[in-house]
Amino acid sequence: MVLIAFDALSNPINNYDLSSEINTYNFFVEIPAGTKQKWEVNKNTGNLEWEEKKGKKRVINFINYPGNYGFIPQTLAGDGDPVDVVDLEEAIQRGEITKVKILGGMYFKDGKEEDIKFIAVANEGGIFSNYSTIEELFLDKPSVIEILKKWFESYKSPGKMIFYRFLGKEESEDLISQAHKRWIEKNIKD
Repeated sequence: MVLIAFDALSNPINNYDLSSEINTYNFFVEIPAGTKQKWEVNKNTGNLEWEEKKGKKRVINFINYPGNYGFIPQTLAGDGDPVDVVDLEEAIQRGEITKVKILGGMYFKDGKEEDIKFIAVANEGGIFSNYSTIEELFLDKPSVIEILKKWFESYKSPGKMIFYRFLGKEESEDLISQAHKRWIEKNIKD
């Protein structure tokens, strides 16, 4: 297993804040844009590890990730992992934390499980940072959203990821807030 170790006090899931500013979230990059290696933070150790399946390092059998992929710290989605985020900006190094704003999201089912992918952009200074909502991006650059939707529908086995609908900014931020509350409740119990 290949890994990037963080010390015990810097588990990126639990020990980085959800946000430091209004309407801005901290975003931890597990998979840089333009790559295929499937890395994920180990929830127990906090280490960023190259996932293995049947003893082999995972590489997606599809075209490269269309954006930086990772999560927002201090959140807990329905699948027990932090919420998934795809950031549309240029590639960011694996293990980096950057500030993003959420434009909206895509509601999928992975098998029978809810699997929401939130769409983010740099808070400032990025290629897409002038957009504030998914609707604005739809109007100006509809192909970007369609590429993301098609990519997530197609990168696994055909029919595994089923798209249901797009989520607006407000609904997405509400869902992230709920995921943060679940994370708090879980950590109070532990």
